[in-house]
Amino acid sequence: MLSLDQVVRRNDKTASRVLAGEAIVLTPQDSKIHSFNETGSRVWELLAEELTVSEIVNQIRGEFEVSEEQAQSDVIAFLEGLEAKGIVTFG
Repeated sequence: MLSLDQVVRRNDKTASRVLAGEAIVLTPQDSKIHSFNETGSRVWELLAEELTVSEIVNQIRGEFEVSEEQAQSDVIAFLEGLEAKGIVTFG
């Protein structure tokens, strides 16, 4: 289970671009293209910095005006999904 104090890093083997506010990520191990909605794209942008899950949650909470519980639940689920696809790693 992902904890709030863990640092999340992009997998350096992925390629990505942000087009019209939407992040597009290519995972070379399976040649799949992944696109993220507005919130997911913002999380992806934040992953360019080495932030903890808690820092990402706080940023999303402030920018999208959602409760801490909702932001935490959504961010953790999103990051765990990315980790399962090999897009990010947890430190």
